[in-house]
Formats: sequence, C-alpha cells, structure tokens
Amino acid sequence: MPRHQRLDLPAPWVEIGATGSDWDAADPALLTSMLSQLVLIRTFEEYVLDLAKNGLVHGPAHSSIGQEGGAVGSILPLTSRDTVNGSHRGHHQFLAKVLAHVEPKGIDPSREFSGDVRAVLLKTLAEICGLDRGFGHG
Repeated sequence: MPRHQRLDLPAPWVEIGATGSDWDAADPALLTSMLSQLVLIRTFEEYVLDLAKNGLVHGPAHSSIGQEGGAVGSILPLTSRDTVNGSHRGHHQFLAKVLAHVEPKGIDPSREFSGDVRAVLLKTLAEICGLDRGFGHG
C-alpha cells in the first residue's frame, strides 16, 4: 500500500484568477500584442510540424502547441536584459522573448510585420531546419 505524507509548505498555495475589472483595466494595445504573439507562435509551430512531416526538418521537431499562452504571459514582465533558458520544446519561449525584444511597444496585427519580426522568424526556422541562415549556421 502506498505511503502518503502530508506536506507543510512555508507559503500557502492559492489560485489567482482575473476578474472582470482586471480585463476592463487591461491596456487594449497590450492584449492585442499578446494575441498577436500567440497567433505568430502557434502558426510558426504548425509550420515546423508541416515541414517535419515533409522531411525538411533534419532531426526531431518538438512542438509546443498549446503552451503559447504560458510563454507569452511569463515573458511579459521581462526586459531585453533578462535571460531565458528554455530546454525542451523551447521555441515558444524563445519566440515570445525575442518578439518582445524586437517589438518592445508590441505587435499590431493590423500592420505589416516589421523586418525585425520577419528576420527573427526566418532565422529561427532556419535554425530548426539546420540551415546556414540559422543562429548556429547549420
């Protein structure tokens, strides 16, 4: 029979949830930028899986689909000087961090993406595919 031991934590566990007034007080530009990052990251991940299905990713294609919100939300309070160390399936964390870095005022989905955003996406994709245009040059 398994043994159970009660754990007494030094701090209480609590659930934090947003209220209607929290949503009302949120900056619409921030929420729009967050949604843009979520969509960009999700689309990127889907594209990587499509490339892998077609044999164009030389190695495993680890997806982080479904974890975009955690990446975007956890990166939100960080600055360009802060570092992130992702380990497994870290594309979403990396993209959230670098998109916030290259577009510190946020991404407006009603405008064409900047050259910096496009360059980051292309270079990240090249890295995953093991191409010279990637960060590690293949």
